[in-house]
Amino acid sequence: MAQKQVLLLARIDAEAAQILLNHSSAAQNELSNAVRAYFESISAETALIGGTEPELRYQAEEEANARYLVSLLRSGSPALPDIRAMVRHIAAKENREAEVATQAARQAQSDAWRLILAISIVLLALPFGGAVFLWRHLVKPLEAVAHATQSIAREDGRKPLPGSHLSEVRRLIDHFENMAEAVEAKVAARTRELERLNQKLTVTDQRRRLFLSKVSHELRTPVTVMRGEAEVALRFDDNILALRDALHQILDSNLFLERRLDDLLTLARAEDGALPLRSSPVDLAHLAQQVGKSAAGFASASGVRLELSSLDKPMPVIGDPDRLRQAMLALIDNGVKFSPPGGTLRLSGTYEQGEVGIVVTDEGPGVAESELERIFDPYAQGKAGRSLGGTGLGLSLARWIVHAHAGGISAFNRYDGEGLCVSLRLPARA
Repeated sequence: MAQKQVLLLARIDAEAAQILLNHSSAAQNELSNAVRAYFESISAETALIGGTEPELRYQAEEEANARYLVSLLRSGSPALPDIRAMVRHIAAKENREAEVATQAARQAQSDAWRLILAISIVLLALPFGGAVFLWRHLVKPLEAVAHATQSIAREDGRKPLPGSHLSEVRRLIDHFENMAEAVEAKVAARTRELERLNQKLTVTDQRRRLFLSKVSHELRTPVTVMRGEAEVALRFDDNILALRDALHQILDSNLFLERRLDDLLTLARAEDGALPLRSSPVDLAHLAQQVGKSAAGFASASGVRLELSSLDKPMPVIGDPDRLRQAMLALIDNGVKFSPPGGTLRLSGTYEQGEVGIVVTDEGPGVAESELERIFDPYAQGKAGRSLGGTGLGLSLARWIVHAHAGGISAFNRYDGEGLCVSLRLPARA
C-alpha cells in the first residue's frame, strides 16, 4: 500500500507540473483522479492496519499532510518547488513505512524458519515413513514457500512450488501462487506507469527550459533596441528629426514586442482551452487587405516589399476577425523573417469550390522536406529558422486559429526551389 501511495505521489507531481507549466486541462483531470485515488488508498490503509492509538495517530498525520498538499495545489498561485518539496516529504514517510513493512515480512520469514525447525525436530521422533511423508508434503512445500517469499522480496525470478498430498498445504500453495502472480503483475504495471510519468515529466521540463530560453532571446532584441534608441534620443535636444526617427524606432520595436506577447498569451490560452472565439460574417479578402497595409511598414523596415494580389473579389467566411488577423500577421511575420533584403513577399487570395484562402509566398531558402510536417509544432524550427532566431510559435498559433475555424493550413516549397508557400484555407460562407 505504501508503494502504491509513492507511485500516486509521483503521478500528482507530474500532473501538477503539467498544469503549472502548460496550463493543460487534461492534466487537471488526471491530477484530480490521482488525488482522489491517493485519499482512497489512505482510507484503505487505515482499515488494513487496525485501530491502535499509534497507528491511528500516524494515519491522521498522513491524511493531514495529504490535505496540506491539496491546499497547495488549489491555491491561487501554486509554486512548483513548494509542491515538489511537500511531495518528497510525504514520499519519504511512505518509503519509511514500506521499510517497516519489509522488516515485518522478514520477521515473519524468520518465524517460518523457526516453525520449520520445530517441525523438523518433531519429525525425528516419528516413524521414518511418516517423517518422510511429512517432510515431502509439509516441510518441503513450506520451505519452498519461504524461499519464494525471499525471492519476491529480492525481486528475483520465482521458481514453481512443489505439490503436496495434504489438502491444506495444497490450498496454501495455490493461494500463495495466486498472490505472487498478482503482486508481480501489479509491480510490473506500476513500474511501467512510473517510467511513463518520469518520461512525461522530463519532456515537460525540457519544453519549459526551451520555452524560457527562446522567449528571453526573442524579447531581448526589441527591449535592447528601445533602450538604445532612447539613449540616442536623449543626446539630441534640438534635433527634432532625429528625435522623431528614434521615436519611430521605439514604436516599431514596441509593436513587435506587443505582437510577440500577444502570440504567447494567445497560444497559452488556446492550449488550455480558455480562449473563446467570436462568430460573425467576415470578408477574408478585405481583412487581408487591411492586414497587408498594417504590415507593409514592418516589412519595409526589414527591406522586404509586400505585394497583394487576387483580393479583388469578396471572400465571405464565418469567424473571429481579430484571431484571423492575428493568424495572417503570424504568416507575414514568418515570411518577412525568411525573405532576403530587397525580396518580395506575396499575399494572394485563392478561390476553390467551397473554400477560400490566403497564400503567403516568400523568396527565402525554403524548408527541407523532412521538416515541413513539423514547422507548425510549438517551438519547432527548421535549420534556417534556428539561425534567424525566433520562438517557433507563430505558425503554431496560426494553425490553432485556423483549426478552430474548421479550416486547414499547410506549407510547401515553391516549384522553383526558391521560397516557401504557406496556405490558409477556410470554409466559404454560402
